[in-house]
Amino acid sequence: MASFSEMEYGKCACGGHFKNREVEIRTTVFGRAIELIGVPQGVCPVCNSSVYKAQVLECIESFIKAESIRQSH
Repeated sequence: MASFSEMEYGKCACGGHFKNREVEIRTTVFGRAIELIGVPQGVCPVCNSSVYKAQVLECIESFIKAESIRQSH
């Protein structure tokens, strides 16, 4: 599997090609502020639409599940 920084996101509906970048995501999980740094995202330079790969979303979901388990103990 390619590293996250080498992921290809393909073509946007507007006709542009998604470019890889890393973003920060700030959210609240079970009342606790969480910041994820360096999250891979595809962004269209034409219309500014953004997309995530399924593997990235699965990692975020796993992190949130782990946090929920940690909070319940």
